[in-house]
Amino acid sequence: MTDTRPLFRFCACCPAPCRSVLGTADELQHESRTPSSLSLIALAVIDGQLPWDGASRAALVRTEAAHACARACPYGHDVAATIDAF
Repeated sequence: MTDTRPLFRFCACCPAPCRSVLGTADELQHESRTPSSLSLIALAVIDGQLPWDGASRAALVRTEAAHACARACPYGHDVAATIDAF
């Protein structure tokens, strides 16, 4: 299995230029649904800081905004696909 932590750390600390594609749609503007926030949640689960339970699973399936951001990532990362595989 590939170690996804470096990608999640990179995304979590990125200033998120990809978010410009989201526009102002309320359902995509929730901070907890952005690639950087999803990366932080995934890292917390991987590192044992959050349990892998219903709440963390529910957070990590809300990847609509992250999928939209993937096409605008200037670094070519697709965090949403990595989270889907997680």
